[in-house]
Amino acid sequence: MAQLIVTAVGPDRPGLVAELTRHVYDVGASLADSRMVNLRGHFALLALIVGPAEALASLQSKLENEGAGLGLRLEMYEAAVVGSRAPGSIPYRLKVYSNDQPGIAARVTALLRQHSVNVEELETRVESAPFAGTPLFVLEGVVTLPQGTSARKMREELAALGEKIGCDIDLDAI
Repeated sequence: MAQLIVTAVGPDRPGLVAELTRHVYDVGASLADSRMVNLRGHFALLALIVGPAEALASLQSKLENEGAGLGLRLEMYEAAVVGSRAPGSIPYRLKVYSNDQPGIAARVTALLRQHSVNVEELETRVESAPFAGTPLFVLEGVVTLPQGTSARKMREELAALGEKIGCDIDLDAI
């Protein structure tokens, strides 16, 4: 099986996901992993599509020809088949909550990088927080700690960072 990574961005509208996934199905390929989101009126997709090489070549051609008609800017590239996680790494769920302020994601991920923690998934959003009267920043994700990295030590360092920048940070085993 071959792999194709597709990104798409454009104005959101009903039926867009159905149109894109129909093209995948029509050529005999499958969505392996994907994220699709409405970003305040803007559709964004990131997808790993798998199938026979000829099916993916056909899909790429179809999307190149019809992408503009869908109202999307598309980028595609063939992806080598690789493992999903480093051997011995351990997945954890990361959650950060704070009054919205610049730099939260940058500071948290910088600390993770210092310990060679890999970010597998990351989602951020700003929500209404009626109890606080200010916007609430939420960061949620999945990270993998490399073999030999102490989860307790990571939690302590994240807690210290959270105190410094006014965030609640949780790191829980999955």
